[in-house]
Amino acid sequence: MSKFYDYNPTKGVWHEEEYDHVEDKVVIHTKQDVEPVLEYTKQLRNSGENDKVGAFSRYAVIPTSVELALRKKGINIYNKHQTKELLREINQNYPHLKVTNLRHDVK
Repeated sequence: MSKFYDYNPTKGVWHEEEYDHVEDKVVIHTKQDVEPVLEYTKQLRNSGENDKVGAFSRYAVIPTSVELALRKKGINIYNKHQTKELLREINQNYPHLKVTNLRHDVK
């Protein structure tokens, strides 16, 4: 069995790929350190920078690992037709990723 490791310091993502020569298949394990993202979103929430009404601003920062978890639930963060589902999921299960104290809903 062969192993390959990769690390992306910008996103804090580790990839481990294992190749099983006997079964001729690859298994990929991915993990991410999201602590820097959580500190960053907390800092932005506390600053109130993104709470200004009428200003275009970010709502949340979504790490790669959360994007993959959302995909497993059928939510593609890049699909504009799934904004309602994305906002609901962030508000219910990932509020710590929000960079604002405001709550957005799409009707």
